[in-house]
Amino acid sequence: MNYELLSKLALEEAEKSKNETSILKKRNEILNHEVERLEALITKIEKEKVILKDEITLMKDEIKLLKS
Repeated sequence: MNYELLSKLALEEAEKSKNETSILKKRNEILNHEVERLEALITKIEKEKVILKDEITLMKDEIKLLKS
């Protein structure tokens, strides 16, 4: 009887571990997706930053031309 009980407990623990593994895999997938989304957002913002800096440079150049 003790062996049956130990076997049952071992099966329950294995099932819990399986469930936890499944949950952790899903959480990992969600986090990886979020990281990819944030990296894409950062890239977009960096591109916008370059464009805005170029526009500022052009405007400064125009101001210099108007002053001269």
